[in-house]
Parts: sequence; structure tokens; C-alpha cells
Amino acid sequence: MTWISGAAFVILKPMAAKVRWGILGCAGIAERALIPAVRASATGELAAIASRDAAKARAWAKRFDIPRAHEDYASLLKDAAVDAVYIPLANHLHAPWTLRALRAAKHVLCEKPIALDAREAETMAAAAEKAGLLLMEAFMYRFHPQVERAIELVRAGEIGAARFVRSAFTFPYDGDPANYRWTPRFGGGALLDVGCYPLSAARLVFGREPVSVFAKGRFHPRRRIDMSTAALLEFPGGSFAHCDSSFEAQFQSRLEIAGSLGRIELPRAFSQKSLGVEVRVIKGDAETVLAVPAASAFARMVDHFGEALIAGRPLRYGPRDAVLNMKAIDAVVRSIRSGRPVPMDTR
Repeated sequence: MTWISGAAFVILKPMAAKVRWGILGCAGIAERALIPAVRASATGELAAIASRDAAKARAWAKRFDIPRAHEDYASLLKDAAVDAVYIPLANHLHAPWTLRALRAAKHVLCEKPIALDAREAETMAAAAEKAGLLLMEAFMYRFHPQVERAIELVRAGEIGAARFVRSAFTFPYDGDPANYRWTPRFGGGALLDVGCYPLSAARLVFGREPVSVFAKGRFHPRRRIDMSTAALLEFPGGSFAHCDSSFEAQFQSRLEIAGSLGRIELPRAFSQKSLGVEVRVIKGDAETVLAVPAASAFARMVDHFGEALIAGRPLRYGPRDAVLNMKAIDAVVRSIRSGRPVPMDTR
């Protein structure tokens, strides 16, 4: 396995025991995914949870057998029994609480998107590098055996030279009007919520950054968030990715990679959950279906983070990767606003 740090930094020190996790906020994704992942982890254990609602923090601590409950996030960051924090807060809170966690000498696993824009992401990456701490964006799909197998096949030339990626993450969303997804300044909209996945996947497949982006979006008439966005990314050598995201289309979580000799299809690329999934390899009229047993992408991600921290080695996907994904998102936004293709800034 190739380990990619994305930045040259030195981890403070290898750890001899399990990673002690603290969770900032009683978010649904923590309840459904992260807490079970840490409990099943070979490298981690739950140490503390915080909520702005002290009673809720205590209730979750009791329910999930977490040793300490904190009545606010700042208190958890002062907890000496916490090594790393998971941040599942609303998008606009990712940067400020990641920076506070890093200042408190905590390693950070931050939910996607890591920030509201690349400028924020660069500030976070620089802070992690300066402190010698791990920082990773929680794109759990990259750790699922289905995605790992598909990328292995692409790298091995199974479908020839990869030419096109077609990807979509969409679902009908009509949730709580007070939810941050409906508010622009809180990082609302389909692009930041689910569109970040197809962009990440295209970069992962090609192993390079796009050179230009052209995008269009349909916006809510009152709330000013994108309800649907379609982006065309051009990669070096004349390869392309078409990435869709939406709050107003039927559920899709698909990734297709088309090459000179065939194509690979992942019908459920970003939300495998506890399902058995498959990798479809199509060459002409022949189709091979590779079954992938159920696996927890979150658990594998938590263990990867823990293994890196315990061994004192860099992450497979470090802060630089998160910065570059935010730059791709920023390019989509610029293209929508200008109505023209825009160059991708990879500096």
C-alpha cells in the first residue's frame, strides 16, 4: 500500500496503546456510523463525548458506554484522556473547531466537506503541519473494499487507459427547514453535502487533479442553495469526469469508469452501509461481477487513522488531498457563477 501524506510533517510521537476518541456533537452520523466503528475498532476506544445540551451528552455517554460526557466542545478539547477528535458538526463549524482541536494538541478526523472553501482548508492543513498532528477528511467510501478493488483494477490496466468517469450522488431532500443544508452561510446545498463525493472519486480514479471545470446548477428560488449541480472536469491527457449531485433526484450513489478496453461500474459507490456490494467489469459483451462482502467503510477508516497514529506514520489521504478537493469544489462554484469553464488552481 502506498501512503500519501500530501504534506511533509512529523507526527508528534508514535502511540503505544489504543487511540482514545472524543466526539464533538451528538450528530446522527456519529450515532449511526462513527460510534459503532470505534467500538468495533482494533485501534481505538471511545473516551468522551460533548454536546451543547449537557443532558444529551450524558444520555449518549450512558447509552454508548462512553466514560466522560462534556457539556460543551471546549471542555472536551481540554480533556487529557482524549487523543483524537471526530468532528461531525455542521459544515461551517468544521474549520473553527478543527483549528481549536489542533491548538489543543488533538488529532482530527473531520467530516466532509472539510471546510467551506479551499482557503479555510489550507489554514487547517497548515495548522496540522505546524503542530505535527494528523488531520483527515472523513471520506469513508475510499476505505471500502469495493472502491479499493475498483482502483486496483484501474491501476492494473484491467480496462486500459481510463478515459471517462461518470458519477452521481443524489437523493430527494425535504428535511427540517432549520437544518444547515438549507442555509448558504452554513455550507448548505447539494454540492457541499453530496457533490464533494463524485469530485473526490474522479480525482481518486485518475490519480491527478483536473485542469479545468465547467459546471451548471439549479438553485432554490428562496433559499439560494444549489438543489442540483452538474460538473464536467477535464483532466490531463484528455480524460473527463461528469459529476452530478442533487437534493431533488432519486437516490443514486454510482460510479462508472470507462477505459479504452472496458469499463467498471459501482452501483453503490458512496453509501455501501452494511450491504454486500459488487464491482462490475464490462468488456464488450462480457460482464464479470465481483462480489464484495459487507464491510464497514467507517470502521476501516477509523482503523487506518488509528494505525497511522499508533505507528507514527502519515495517512493515506492527508490534509493536502482535502485542500485539493476543496479547490475542485471552489472551481465548480466559480464556473456556475461565471457561466464559463474555469481553470483549476492546484498550487
